[in-house]
Amino acid sequence: MDIGTFARNNQQVRSAIKNEPDFIDLRMDLNYSIDFKEAKADLNNAGIPCTLHLPSNPDWKPIELSRGIVPYIDLGRQIDAEVLTFHTMLSSLFYDDHDIDIFLQAIPMAYETAAESGVKLAIETLGLYYTELRLLFEDFSDMKLALDIGHGQILATRNRSIDHINSFFEEIEIVNVHDNHGSEMVNDLRMLKKEREVTQGEIRELAVRYDTHLPIGEGEIDFDTIFKNLKQRGYDGRFVMMCECFADFQHEREKFLNLWLAA
Repeated sequence: MDIGTFARNNQQVRSAIKNEPDFIDLRMDLNYSIDFKEAKADLNNAGIPCTLHLPSNPDWKPIELSRGIVPYIDLGRQIDAEVLTFHTMLSSLFYDDHDIDIFLQAIPMAYETAAESGVKLAIETLGLYYTELRLLFEDFSDMKLALDIGHGQILATRNRSIDHINSFFEEIEIVNVHDNHGSEMVNDLRMLKKEREVTQGEIRELAVRYDTHLPIGEGEIDFDTIFKNLKQRGYDGRFVMMCECFADFQHEREKFLNLWLAA
């Protein structure tokens, strides 16, 4: 098992190294400012590997793959990133058919570029259903899954991570651990729909609002059940502590290990 943290700038990389994580997820979302040459040198000196989280817009509308993601795949190779995570538009909850079609047309280019570069791609879970993921993995057999437990609670009374684990365990490459009160979004959405028609853009905005990246135990997520499912199936891979309280990695790692051992 590897337990990692994340960084969006070089100061955070250096601070994270002091906590001696098993790996650091270099995130290119939100307001990142990473000098990757410097980050690679610092990580190599510390003997700590990295993963890379590719860009996405703050409103969860992923950058069009061929323009905004493919150029970064080679960056992953240059910094020896063990996994590249990217967001998906394969969710009818948040995106219309046009957005999904554009995404599907661009996936082969990203997939082939990654294969040529020897880079491992993982698609992050966000409101994905069985059929969408099954079709993806059938067409792209080397694609992996970034299981985001926090995203599994968004607009869900029962965390979707359970179904993802049961259906796609073999594809899981990395697990993002953070808490929230995502099921409350269900009631908010119902109230809005009583008043008027709600657009998918508004649903995405609500989802961003509820994707709070709280410390473990400060939200409503049933980590016991999720960890038990992973543990019973023999998962022993990467976990990245995604609480936005960046300085609390040591505490989050301890809470995670206690839950994992008790599962």
